[in-house]
Order: sequence, then structure tokens, then C-alpha cells
Amino acid sequence: MPYGIESVTVIGAGTMGAAIAGHLANAGIRSWLLDIVPTELTAEESAAGLTLADRKVRNRIVQTGYDRMVKAKPSNLFTQSAAGLISVGNLEDDFDAAVGSSDWVIEVIVERPEPKQKLMERIEKVARPNAIISSNTSGIPINIIAKGRTPEFKARFLGTHFFNPPRYLHLLEIIPTPDTDGAVVNRMKDFAENVLGKGVVVCKDTPNFVANRMISFLQSDIMEFAIENGYSVEAVDALTGPLLGRPKTGTFRLNDIVGIDVMALVGGNLYDLIPDDEDREILRGEYGSAVMKLLVENKLLGTKSGQGFYKTVVDEKGKKSFWGLDLQVA
Repeated sequence: MPYGIESVTVIGAGTMGAAIAGHLANAGIRSWLLDIVPTELTAEESAAGLTLADRKVRNRIVQTGYDRMVKAKPSNLFTQSAAGLISVGNLEDDFDAAVGSSDWVIEVIVERPEPKQKLMERIEKVARPNAIISSNTSGIPINIIAKGRTPEFKARFLGTHFFNPPRYLHLLEIIPTPDTDGAVVNRMKDFAENVLGKGVVVCKDTPNFVANRMISFLQSDIMEFAIENGYSVEAVDALTGPLLGRPKTGTFRLNDIVGIDVMALVGGNLYDLIPDDEDREILRGEYGSAVMKLLVENKLLGTKSGQGFYKTVVDEKGKKSFWGLDLQVA
């Protein structure tokens, strides 16, 4: 069965989903970027006389994600013209046409099993028989997401875990299940390495796979130690960045880039999935968990919201600076 990939549907126009569509465009691959339909009008839409039936309103969420991706610095795109390879739509008006015409459908929605399972059920009904289906989950076991699907679906289903931002981070984890056809794994690996320029690691289908299994424990442990011992976020990032052979984002800046809400879900999912791990309580450190909860409750989600462990401040000359959160006050 051929697994050529010339057209893709990316479902979920958040930070990661939109950036994946952007990197596909960098490789000359056309894609649909889809997201949900809003249930309420904004004040601006009401003032303009728009209704929930207007296409502009129905595509508002996906358009916002697309626009944010295009304008992001550093750029997600090799050239601004590459953005023209991305078509935006929503999960009601465009789902069948997009999914039904794609060689690869990748899910990039909220990190909870149930919504992903429901989406896979819907995808199976309209996807091409030879289309590859994948999840960009950060750590939910792939076999759980595929629960209830047919053997035919499971044979072409796997995990494809990109890292943010996908244009710049080389790693791609590919996670097959025992049901995944080996030809699908090989084709995706070949495509990722030779078309998308990725460094591929094929992982076992275990909670949080390889990278996030390590990162979840590392981030939680460092955060707890820092708060308990009075370190600032700036000091921690200076100590846990290039000095340790890690990126300059260190610990807290990395959390902001990934998204505080995403990090909280990834850590929470891992905790639930490893009941026999003797070290799992590290993931629920008293101080770190309290700060993460506070940030999520106040929608201080990191880079995408403009504030998390750092607040992005732009001066009158347009120069950005980052003000660190006082962990002792928080």
C-alpha cells in the first residue's frame, strides 16, 4: 500500500498545531489547519453585526492560531509566502473535505484521552483508506487513543510527537503500537527525515515516551528545589541552561514556551499512568504544583498568553524584555 504524503490535515490550531502546519509549508506540503467553531460572539463581532453563522466568526479560532503562527518571532516559516500553502477551516464546515482529501491526518488537540478518542472515531469515518493517521500527544499512550477503533485504523495509526517550535527543534518521536503496520512506520520515518528534516527516534508506547518522561521529572524536581530554597526563575534558568549542555531556555522559560497548561496536563497524565513508579511523587511537589495551578487558574500560560513564569514586556522602541515571576510571592 502506498503512503505518499502530499497533502495533510492538522487538527488543532494552538501553538503546536499551527507551527506544524507552518513547518509542513516550509517543506512545500499543502495542509488544512482546522479548529473548533466558537459558541459565542466577541464584542467586536457583535458590534460589526456578525452572527455565529458568519464564516468569519466560524473560523475565528483557527484564524487566530494561524495569524499568531505567521507573526511569531523567531519565525516559524522559511518565507512568508509559504503561509499560502495552509488553508484554514473549522471542524464543522471543512472536516469531511479536508480529512477526506489528505494523505496524513495529524491530531494536535487538548491533552486528554477522551476528546482524542472521539476525534479518531470521526476521522476513521471519512479518511482515505491509505491515509496515515497520527497523534501529536505529548505522552498519552497511543494505544489508549486508538481504543475502540478497527484493526484497519490501528494498522495506519501511530504517534508523531513534534517539539516546539518544530522548525527549530530537530527531534521527532515516532511511536507505533503493536498494531501499527511496519510500512507505515517506515514511510513516516522516511518522510520525517528526508522531507521535514527531522531527527527521528522510534519510541516504545509507554507514558510520555522518551523525552517528556525525562523532562517531566526534571522540570518538576528543579522547580520544587528552586522554590524551596529561594532561587529566582532567572537564576535557575542561568544554571540549568547552557551550563548543563541544555538550551538557553533552561527550566522556567521552557515551561513558558511549551505552555504552562500543557506542562501541567503532561505531568498530571504521567502521574496517573505510572502508579508503580517509586519516584512519581516528584511530579506532585507541594510548591511547584501550587504555583503551576495558580498560573493555569489565572490563565498565565506562558508565551502564548504573554505571561507565565516570565512576563513579556515591550518598550517604546519595540524591544522585548522578560520579567521573571517572584516565586516566593506566587
